[in-house]
Amino acid sequence: MNLLYLCAVVVAVVILAAVACINRDYLVPATTLSVRPGETYEDVVAGSTFPVSKHAVLPGKGSGATDVDAPTLVIVFNDSVNGFTLPPTKFAQITWRDGRVATITTSPMFEALPFDDAVVLVNQLQTEFRKAGWEPGGRSDERAPSWFDITSAAGLSELRQASMPEVRRGNTLKLVVSHRYAMRFSFRCWDYCAPAPNKYTLYRIDISISPDD
Repeated sequence: MNLLYLCAVVVAVVILAAVACINRDYLVPATTLSVRPGETYEDVVAGSTFPVSKHAVLPGKGSGATDVDAPTLVIVFNDSVNGFTLPPTKFAQITWRDGRVATITTSPMFEALPFDDAVVLVNQLQTEFRKAGWEPGGRSDERAPSWFDITSAAGLSELRQASMPEVRRGNTLKLVVSHRYAMRFSFRCWDYCAPAPNKYTLYRIDISISPDD
């Protein structure tokens, strides 16, 4: 009887440990990175829950990089007028110059998505950027500045095809807050890319923010 009881206890402990292991990622709150170009290293450390100081490499005169890696990372662009909060991601990178933020790079998604799902995210991001006062300042192919056209069949077709690696046309917008910030907002094919995209083709969004010099 004692042996059976002991075995039952051991089995129960193993099951509970397995359940805890499976669910631990869902119990961990999102890690935040509060940042903007020009902000000091000290202010980024103070305003973020991500342990920036443990991951920063700042040799010499405060120049270097911080690679941010977390199960769920929320980036807060903390400008009081032109700020926004990006959808959760798993990674980002900050580069530093003279002890201040030089660039912020991330992909505001957990993984590459099918075209329709990626376009929904593009729409969400464009809406947030508009609300925050960002405006198109140029395109990768030097056409007149505009937002990604996701409302017409022609615009969606162009976006789908322009994001193919062999085309490399029209898949990056430059957004600006004049004389303050500049952003490269990119939409590109990430996996199963082909001249004729199919249901397996996946797309990724990348964002890089720097001063508008």
